[in-house]
Amino acid sequence: MRRGLLCGAVFLAAACAVHRRATDPAPVGSAVAASEPLPLLVDQSTASVEAAPAVPPEPATPSDARISPPPKQGPAAKPRVWGRIAVSTSVVSPAQLIGPEVPYIPSYKALPVFPEKLRFSMSWGLLSVGETTMSVDKIVMFNGRPAYHLVSEARSNSFCDTFYEVRDLNESWLDARTLTSLGYSKKLREGHFYRDEWVLYDRDAGTFVARRTNRDGTFAVRTGTIPAQVHDILSSIYFTRAQILLDGSEVIVDVNTPDNWPLVIKVMERGTTKVPAGKFPSVLVEPMMRREGLFVQKGKRLRLWMSDDAYKRPLLMKAEVFFGHVTAALREML
Repeated sequence: MRRGLLCGAVFLAAACAVHRRATDPAPVGSAVAASEPLPLLVDQSTASVEAAPAVPPEPATPSDARISPPPKQGPAAKPRVWGRIAVSTSVVSPAQLIGPEVPYIPSYKALPVFPEKLRFSMSWGLLSVGETTMSVDKIVMFNGRPAYHLVSEARSNSFCDTFYEVRDLNESWLDARTLTSLGYSKKLREGHFYRDEWVLYDRDAGTFVARRTNRDGTFAVRTGTIPAQVHDILSSIYFTRAQILLDGSEVIVDVNTPDNWPLVIKVMERGTTKVPAGKFPSVLVEPMMRREGLFVQKGKRLRLWMSDDAYKRPLLMKAEVFFGHVTAALREML
């Protein structure tokens, strides 16, 4: 196998992507030119939008999730209201919903560590292939709600860059009052592969809107329903860190990517784990992945060692790929 394919295979399996790109079903909706304007009406004093549905729909399960058709095409289409956002043919992006940074206040739900930045070394067997970082750096207003800004970045090293350069960015906005996701965004740059994708959640209305954009500028829009306590893959990690992990117990997280599915995290055993950042008492958990995750393919095994303390920092991740294992080991706590 050529070295370029080797690096590519590792990062396609291990880099921070929520879905496997080759097998993803296309979102419901027509591909249209991405050069159209992106109108936005946010719930402010100057905005005039219809009210969201008074009674949210029942939380959806993977078997009964309902997908509604995309908004009517054409410049004369009347914007349809999605909770606090008026969405027309060209849907808003998360960047347009980000407001100013705000300070932490006691009424917010606390994360184990804030602010925080963790840096991991990525390897495939004995071969170093790059690094990834996970951080929560600030609280911002996101569509009118205070939210923790979560960021995960993956980057191939100079060796892999020669054959298969990876620059991936995943972001999530976690409601500071409820620790549920308000939305996520991912920008994937892997070799010749390019994709921008985001999902916005309206917990009050029980709905989501998602948009996926390709390199050629075409995009597709999808809408549907969500569970009441919705999470994306990145926010689910921070939500799990805020839970009490008892031996033999399970943590169940309702995840939308934008399909709805339950992420079951099993608490396996306790021990000691040594990584470049040091030696720590640890607890081993095993997420049961029914969809693609940040570091693992569907149907493959992922094991995660977290520090056995109040912080529950990820220490070591081992993910099965089609040939061998990919490992992420904590190198620095910044």
